[in-house]
Amino acid sequence: MPRPFLSRAVSSAFVLALAPFAVAPTAFAQPAPAPAAPTPPPAAAPPAAPAAVAPATKDTGDVAPPTEATKAEARGHFEKGLRLLQEEAWAAALAEFLISREIYPTRAATTNAAVALRKLQRFDEALDMFETLLRDFANVPAGERATAQRAIAELRERVGTIDITGAEPGASIVIGGQVRGEYPPVTPLRVSAGTHLVRLVKEGFDPFEARADVAGGQTARVTAKMHALTASGRLKVSERGARTLDVVVDNVVVGQTPWEGTLAVGTHTVLLHGKGTLGTQPAAAAIKSQQVTALTLVADELESALHVEPTPAGASVAIDSVPVGHGVWIGRLKAGPHQIEISAEGFLSTLRKITIVRGGREIVTAQLERDPNAAVWKKPSKVVFDAGLGFVVAPTLGGDIAGCTGGCSHPVGIGAVGLFHAGYQLGSGIGFGVAAGYLFATQDVTGRSTELIPHASKGLPAPEPGTADDKLRLSAFLGGADVFYRAGDQIPVLFRLGVGAMVGQLRDERSGLFTSGTTTVKASPVVDFPMATSIYIDPEVRVGIRLGEHVDLSAGVQALMLVAIKQPTWNSAIELDAGPGGIGGYKADPLMGQFVLMLAPTASFRYDF
Repeated sequence: MPRPFLSRAVSSAFVLALAPFAVAPTAFAQPAPAPAAPTPPPAAAPPAAPAAVAPATKDTGDVAPPTEATKAEARGHFEKGLRLLQEEAWAAALAEFLISREIYPTRAATTNAAVALRKLQRFDEALDMFETLLRDFANVPAGERATAQRAIAELRERVGTIDITGAEPGASIVIGGQVRGEYPPVTPLRVSAGTHLVRLVKEGFDPFEARADVAGGQTARVTAKMHALTASGRLKVSERGARTLDVVVDNVVVGQTPWEGTLAVGTHTVLLHGKGTLGTQPAAAAIKSQQVTALTLVADELESALHVEPTPAGASVAIDSVPVGHGVWIGRLKAGPHQIEISAEGFLSTLRKITIVRGGREIVTAQLERDPNAAVWKKPSKVVFDAGLGFVVAPTLGGDIAGCTGGCSHPVGIGAVGLFHAGYQLGSGIGFGVAAGYLFATQDVTGRSTELIPHASKGLPAPEPGTADDKLRLSAFLGGADVFYRAGDQIPVLFRLGVGAMVGQLRDERSGLFTSGTTTVKASPVVDFPMATSIYIDPEVRVGIRLGEHVDLSAGVQALMLVAIKQPTWNSAIELDAGPGGIGGYKADPLMGQFVLMLAPTASFRYDF
């Protein structure tokens, strides 16, 4: 944000920076010898006054040479600018240097105007002015040239460009409240790095507005689609004294008085601008569909100036209750008290009361504070659905059969889990919902030690030792509720905690080898299907990418923790033929642990509306 007044702590640094640029007023002398005028202290320069510099103006072709009166007027503004520059009144000094250049352009006024623009952080205009210095003046001393070249190199890192496409030919381009020509532009639209409000206006079309975020040395592209007016009215503007002045509508010159044109329905800002300070303050014109609005304004001398620069860049500005547009506003007003209102959606409005003296120039900068309660900052609530599929890895399904030793083998369990979630997400990103899914996991255990237990009256006199192989298959349905939090837009991150019930079946296909006396007996495979019921706890984290307005694709990991309500246990009543020894059965081993942990990398698809 430009700051018109810097602290005195910066003064010493400014002296060094400006010293190469300081030029005495005698720079306005003609090349032919002439008595030197008294030299006031140069702006922020060393005590020794610099030598006089020839005008070194650009070639004016057939334009008549300036008169002594013209040069004297230009010198007066230049000297006033020097005094203001020493007071660090950068904006006021700049105005004087620009007027001096308009009357009679010299190297001195150009250099100091560039320095003032740089101090005001109007880097794009400062860059243009330094380039003008080196392009239009042939006799820039080597030291000043080198300093200007360094400034250009630095400023180009702080200046970007805006590339506009798709607009209507002939549309006026307004950036930051300043008219920058017509579309298509013939030169690059350079701006200082930052956020800028871009407007395109053409009679018969709806105005186009967009914000452009420009980085230093980069190009921001704006596609301006301008639509023909569907609802419009006519505006007639005249000046009461029948004088011919420029008609400015919404910061764009549209013609001269008397003027009539087509505008979009709504309220527009109108003012007149004539030669020098002649003009009118902003007035509001309400345009109604298919109607003609007549506006008669009275031009007067407006000897005071106002520069309003709000943040955010697109904030609405009203002067004396008349809306004058969005973003930067620069214009002339009558001397006296004025009221400036600045507002923007999502921010707290501010009201400034100022008094501008006759001939004065006031700069109003306003940094609006964000309104934490504004709806714009609260994202809308939405209904969400997502489906995820994961590959399950279970270190063990637990139970007695997992605690085998010796030659026993039990590789990790593997499987898959699929869950479907339906929920409601609040604007804060917090949400809640329900989940349903299916879990499948397998684990094989081989060579574990066990015993064959006698069945009553079946002939087996005592337990027989042996080994068993188990093929476990868990199949279960999941259902429960969850809470979650989602943050981020383009790369969303989601944290979820689900709790529910698992109801299913654990299938165990078991075979074994047993010793009956001196005989080894191979038991045929038998199958048991005990129920498996557990409480599940399912924490999950995901990172995704936003595809379009409603769809996320994400990857993550969930930890499915099962807490058994009733452990599935082998049915010891199942009979096995133990050969000559008789009939027996496997003992009642728990087939799953009281607590089972499963990890599942997942891929998910999410849709919200």
